[in-house]
Amino acid sequence: MPIPAEFNYASEDAFVQGFLIPLVQKLGFSLVVNYHGKTEFGKDLVLAEVDRFGHVRYHGLQAKYEPSISLNGIEDLIRDCKQAFENPFTHPQTGTVERISSFYAVTGGSVGPEASRHYFNSLLKLYGANARLLQARDLLTLDRWASASHRDKITELLAGLLVELDYNERHVLPLVTDSLRQLLKGTGTCPLWRLRAEAASSYLCQPFMPNVLNVDNILNYWQLALLCNKETDLVGHGILSPEYRQNLTAQTIEQLEQLRQAGILMRGNVIQVLQTLGPLSGV
Repeated sequence: MPIPAEFNYASEDAFVQGFLIPLVQKLGFSLVVNYHGKTEFGKDLVLAEVDRFGHVRYHGLQAKYEPSISLNGIEDLIRDCKQAFENPFTHPQTGTVERISSFYAVTGGSVGPEASRHYFNSLLKLYGANARLLQARDLLTLDRWASASHRDKITELLAGLLVELDYNERHVLPLVTDSLRQLLKGTGTCPLWRLRAEAASSYLCQPFMPNVLNVDNILNYWQLALLCNKETDLVGHGILSPEYRQNLTAQTIEQLEQLRQAGILMRGNVIQVLQTLGPLSGV
C-alpha cells in the first residue's frame, strides 16, 4: 500500500520532524533525545512521561517511512527493539543512565500481516505488551484524537476566560468602583466584592497560541486584578490614616479602569483565537 496522502513528506527525517515529534508532544510525552540520523541502538526518539505513581517512564521510538514493510523488512525493526531494550541511554539534562520501559516501531506506511505476526511472535515472549507497532492508519487516528482533545482543552480554558471577564466587567467592576467613589466622598463603606483571576492564572500556567492571544495583556490583567483586590482590602483597614486611605482609594479607582481596558483587549484576543479554532470551538 502507498504512503497516505496525509503524509506528504520528502524524507524519513521530514516525517519525524514534521509529524511524529509534534504528535508525541500533543499526546503528552516530553521529547528527551532525538537520535534520528545517528546511531543509538534502535532508538530514533526517546520520550518521557510521568505515570500515576509519579515515576518517570521512558519510551523508545524507531521510525520508518516506507510504503510497505514486508516479512524480510520487519527483521530490522525486531533488531531495533532488542537493541533499544538491551542498551541504556544517557539523559542529556541530568547525565543519569536510564533504560526504556517500552518500544514503539512506527511507520508512515503499512506492515504486511505476516510481517506483523512475526514481529509480535518474536518480541512478546521477551517484552510482553511493551513492544508496540504503529502503522499509518494508527498514527492518523491518534493525530485526529490528539488534535481534537487538545482543541477541546484550549476551548475550555478560553471559555473560562470569557466567563471571568464577563463576571468582572458586568458585576464586580461597577460595584467596586462605585463603592470606592462613595468612600472618596466620605459616604460609602468598603466594598465586599472581589475580582476573579482564576481563569487568567490557569492560562498563564500553560500558555498557547501566544502569537494570537496576547500573553502580556493577560499577565497585566491578572496582576491588576490581584493588586486591586489587595488594595481594596487595605482600604477597609482602620489602621490607615485618612490621607493615605484617600490616596489609595483614588489609585485603586484608576487601576480598575486600567483593568477594564485590559479586559476589552483580552476579550477581543480570546474571541479571535476561538474563531481560529473553527466550528468545533462553538463560536
